[in-house]
Amino acid sequence: MRQRRPAPSRLIVCAAHAAIVSAAGAAALGAQTPNGVLGGMVVAAETHAPLAGARVALASPLRVATTDARGAYVLRRLPAGRYELLVTAIGRAAARDTVVIRDGAATRHDVVLSAGSLLLSSVIVSATRTPTLASQVASSVNVLGPEQVAASPARESQDLLREIPGVELPRTSSLVGGTAQIVSIRGVDEGRTAVLLDGVPINDAWGEWIDWGRAPKGSIDRVEVVEGGTSHLYGNGAIGGTIAFYSRPVAPGTLEAQVEGGSRGARHGFVSAGVPIAGALTAELSGDYQQGGGYTLLDPAVRGAVDGPSAVIQRNASLRLRYAPVAAWSAFVAGHRFGDSRSLGTPLSFQSRDQRDVQLGVDHQAIGGGALSVRGWSGRQDEFNRASSIRAGRAAEDSSVLADIPSHDWGGSLAWTRSGVLHLESLTLGGDYRHYSGNYDERDYNTTCPGASCGTLARRILSGGDQALSGAFLQAIAMPVSALRLELGLRADRWVDANGRAVDASGTTRYPDSARSRLSPRVGVRYQVASGLALRGAYYEAFRAPNLAELYRKQINATASQITLPNPYLIAESARGREIGFDWQPRDWAQVKGTWYVADYRDFNVPVTLTAAQRTPECGAAATCRQRLNVSRSRSRGGEGYVALYPIPALFISGAVNYDDARVVAGPAGTIPGAPINRVPSPKQTIRATWTSAALGDLTAMWRHEGQTTTLQGLPLEPFTVVDASLRRELAPGLRGLVAVENIGDTRYQVNVAGTGAAAIFSYGMPRTIRVGVEVHRD
Repeated sequence: MRQRRPAPSRLIVCAAHAAIVSAAGAAALGAQTPNGVLGGMVVAAETHAPLAGARVALASPLRVATTDARGAYVLRRLPAGRYELLVTAIGRAAARDTVVIRDGAATRHDVVLSAGSLLLSSVIVSATRTPTLASQVASSVNVLGPEQVAASPARESQDLLREIPGVELPRTSSLVGGTAQIVSIRGVDEGRTAVLLDGVPINDAWGEWIDWGRAPKGSIDRVEVVEGGTSHLYGNGAIGGTIAFYSRPVAPGTLEAQVEGGSRGARHGFVSAGVPIAGALTAELSGDYQQGGGYTLLDPAVRGAVDGPSAVIQRNASLRLRYAPVAAWSAFVAGHRFGDSRSLGTPLSFQSRDQRDVQLGVDHQAIGGGALSVRGWSGRQDEFNRASSIRAGRAAEDSSVLADIPSHDWGGSLAWTRSGVLHLESLTLGGDYRHYSGNYDERDYNTTCPGASCGTLARRILSGGDQALSGAFLQAIAMPVSALRLELGLRADRWVDANGRAVDASGTTRYPDSARSRLSPRVGVRYQVASGLALRGAYYEAFRAPNLAELYRKQINATASQITLPNPYLIAESARGREIGFDWQPRDWAQVKGTWYVADYRDFNVPVTLTAAQRTPECGAAATCRQRLNVSRSRSRGGEGYVALYPIPALFISGAVNYDDARVVAGPAGTIPGAPINRVPSPKQTIRATWTSAALGDLTAMWRHEGQTTTLQGLPLEPFTVVDASLRRELAPGLRGLVAVENIGDTRYQVNVAGTGAAAIFSYGMPRTIRVGVEVHRD
């Protein structure tokens, strides 16, 4: 039997070493490059006081700086040319200025920001696939900017999203439990939300699972969340909405590093460096390593000899070569390696994922009078799972299933946007193609133990297939009058399911190919009633094609009494949603926004026990034969509200609440109409407060509450409340210390339950966790 052990990746170590060595020589290399430097101050309009934490960005080549405590910023090694500078800060109106850079010269450009939105001060890309002020879009959006990401007590990227109550996540951190992670928005349930990293999907090819570790928190510049269907832009899978992570650009000649240690042996290190190579060619290197911090999830009262703490090792290494000869265009090619190895709390239960991918892209600001963005990617993933069967009394366990799940995901996308064409504010045309292929190679072992057959191979099942998805979209944004903004989007998608097969002891079964298509429209309206009040509304249709696991995976239980058949005839799931909302800022220091939404979901595919009339020869002699069918309908309706207060310059407070009433409308036999959708907590509430002072630094505290919810099997979990906090303080120029505490009160809260009544076995969430570390930044 194969044994796999978590082990640090030498690739990470090499990447980190290369980054540090290369950064040490960056100054000498940079001396050969006569590029310009842009710097200046960002100040408040009413007081001319410096603004710390403002984001200063150029689009091409992509460069970002954050102002320091003096309000100063600097962007180095810029090719000569004309640039658009975008400056944003919480509570300030965004500023767009044009600057001219000359080779070998330093250009000073100071920026004055007037008072503006507290909740919608950022620029958002994912809502329209073009940079737009968040305060202008006709969507329900949230953005966590660089300072909010850095100050968050969260250890990893998934936990950043817990601040946004419309996003539904498992109660456990993604560093605990299995490698396959899920997310939902507005009660749509798992696998129905698009998740992107720098514009490239990271939902995996086999089951649309998400590896949050592929986007380590240390590398994140900002997070954008668009709630409500976005299939008109992103096609398949965006029924609930879109979550977009954007990496922090690594400028030539810079070095960033972070080292942390914490409770239960938690260790984390991150390093990135930008290295000038020759002329307009630069290299961006980064590495991230994370280990430890696990704990024993099970209730101490039911633990046995096999139960121990969970354990995880995650490794990331990336290299990006960027070519930016002039201000108008740039191109890159990148390679990324990700590894995740984890023990699930017993000696035999183990999962691992190894991901290798290559990406390339071109951004041009002057094609046909507009801006063109092209992306391509190819990624291969090898996943390994080992599950075990626990004997009575939890004194021993036996391997029950070994599974290898290799998959390949490749594709490309392009989007072109032009302003002022056909009397429109903007027109965006685009398209994309994505091809999946994957297999599920499962070996089942006898677990009648002790006994002569214990540990012997019972069966082997190989399932797999391919899927190709392509789509084209058009989005027109018009402002017929200055107060009215109209967003009209339409996308056509087509997908082909092919090469489906299942191989077991009975032989090889091949499934027919199929092709289907879908149109996804959206209409959004935003009306500025007054200077501080806007109303918005939207109607959309969205869809999700069945994934490879749903189409082609064949399953047989340990005793062969139950079989679950593939279903290559599954059709797309669909959604029709509508929402209305408002954004109201009665004072510079106070803002409120809210949204009411209703979404109807149809044709969701769920496992169904086949009747005698529905059984096929492939069911064989199994007493129970099951298959996924498009028979479930549900409705999600609810409301969410956000409030922000900025009473004094040192204190920023924000809060949010979401009530999501997601219920089943109809389904297979035995369905109870009106039953709640599983794993949708309601209500969800958060309060975040940040106090900033020269003596203390940045102190952030976050209060979170989740209402009652259910497990995947429909078993209830009780509400809980936790408080997290972090402190970041500058110790010396370029050196910052940090302390973070999650679950300060060491609250014991339920995250899962197996069994009912007296036989119920509960698992619990992360206990108090303390992390201490330092951050280094060098230009």
